[in-house]
Amino acid sequence: MINNWLTTLRKIGALLREIYLAPGDFVLSKFAEVAPVTAANWGVASGGDSVVQATVVSGFFWLLMAIIAWRLYRYCQSLLRNLTAVLHTAWYRGKQSAGSLKTRVVCRLREFVPGRHDDGIEAVPEIDFDDLDLAVLRSAAARGPGLAMSAPEIAEKFRLRPSQVQRSVDKLRRNKMLDTVIGTTDGYGNFRLSPSGATFVAMWQRQHGS
Repeated sequence: MINNWLTTLRKIGALLREIYLAPGDFVLSKFAEVAPVTAANWGVASGGDSVVQATVVSGFFWLLMAIIAWRLYRYCQSLLRNLTAVLHTAWYRGKQSAGSLKTRVVCRLREFVPGRHDDGIEAVPEIDFDDLDLAVLRSAAARGPGLAMSAPEIAEKFRLRPSQVQRSVDKLRRNKMLDTVIGTTDGYGNFRLSPSGATFVAMWQRQHGS
């Protein structure tokens, strides 16, 4: 049993040695064929007897292969990250566009439904938003689609207390004007403009010319 294991190990070792030396033997044999005089002067034999030279050449070959494999791995990893980011962006934009389209369709359908207090005057908000609520919505819209912000950032901009802004943010969240984003800033949750909020801001700006 032990002899069988030793024989198997020797065969595996010989196979690994042949695989490792194969690049060096190939290069040296071709070199001896192309430049036999130079090969003889350098002690390179054409019959595969130049073990030291073959070991060195094979070492350089496998090192080069390792570098190339590592570079390919990093390239594929970067390509996969970029592809994932593109897919996530496309998914978010598609979801946002679908939400905006749904809101516009609902708003259009409501035009054909008579309201209880319809005096022929078009009004954007059905909810009572004050100046601070509108300032928060416009700040979130100015930040750009999908970009998050927090109450302390708006409070610093308008010289208010973060708690004042946070009450407005909570109100807008309840009315689906803002979406919650993972993460906090100075202890306050992050948020971004929702598709409904984007549609509302666009309609408000059209009516008020800003």
